[in-house]
Amino acid sequence: MRSKVLIVNLLFLIAAMLGAYCVTFAAEPTSTSSARPSGIAPYADKLLTKACQALSSADAFSFHAEIMFDQVLPPDVKVQFAGAMDYAVQRPDELAVDYQSDLGAKELWYSDGTLTVLDPARMVYTTLAVPSIIDGMLDRVAEMHNLTIPLSDFAASDMCKVLRKEITYGGYIGPGDVNGVECDHIAFSSPKADFQLWLDRSGKPIPRKVVINYRSLPGSPEYIALLSDWKFPEKIPASRFRADVPKDFKRIDFLTVKESKP
Repeated sequence: MRSKVLIVNLLFLIAAMLGAYCVTFAAEPTSTSSARPSGIAPYADKLLTKACQALSSADAFSFHAEIMFDQVLPPDVKVQFAGAMDYAVQRPDELAVDYQSDLGAKELWYSDGTLTVLDPARMVYTTLAVPSIIDGMLDRVAEMHNLTIPLSDFAASDMCKVLRKEITYGGYIGPGDVNGVECDHIAFSSPKADFQLWLDRSGKPIPRKVVINYRSLPGSPEYIALLSDWKFPEKIPASRFRADVPKDFKRIDFLTVKESKP
C-alpha cells in the first residue's frame, strides 16, 4: 500500500513542485497548423517567431529560473509559493532539470532514451523508457503518464509550432524591463489560459520572463518565471544529463494513464 501511495505522490508532486500545474504555456490544441492564427497581431507573431528561432537553432542551452506559483486552497484561499530551477538542453536527446521550492524538490534527467525523476525528500526515484528524441519524449510522458515538464516548450525542436496549436489571440504590449534588461512584452490567449512573454531586445530574443494565468481553474492561479543566466555552449558535458541516484533510494514505477471507456 505504501509503495502505491508513493507512486501517486511522486507523480502529482512533480506537477506541483516542478511548476505549479505543470502544463505548457496555454491550453488544448485548437489547430494543427504552424501558421500564424488570424487572431494574433503580425508584430507579436514576428517577435515570437524570432524567439522560437533563437532557441530552436541552438544545439545546447541552459538557464536559471526564479519561480512564483499560486495554489488555491479550500475555501478559495489563494497562496503563493516560490522556487528555483536550473534547466539544461542538449539537442536532440538530452534534458536536465534541477528544482527546489517551498514545497520540496525534484531532479530530472533525460538521456539515451531514459527519463529519471528523483524525489530527495521521500528518497524515491523512478525511471521510464521513452523515445530517444526530446519531442517524442515530451509527447510520450504527457500522453501516457499525464506529465508535462514545466517550460518544456523551450526544449521543443519548434516552439512556435507547439504554441500556435494552442493560442487564439495575441498582441504586442510594448517595451518593458525585467531585472534591468530591456524587453519586448507580448501576450497571448487560449481557451483556458493566458500567457505573457518578455523577450530580450538587446541580444538574442530569448525569454526573460513568463507569466501564465490559468483562468479556467478555480481562483485563476498564476505561474511566474524570471529567466536569467542564459548560456549557449556548443556542448554541455554529458555528466549533466547522467542520473545521479543515491544507492539507498527506492525505485518506484510510473503510473500509466488508462484510456477512458466509451
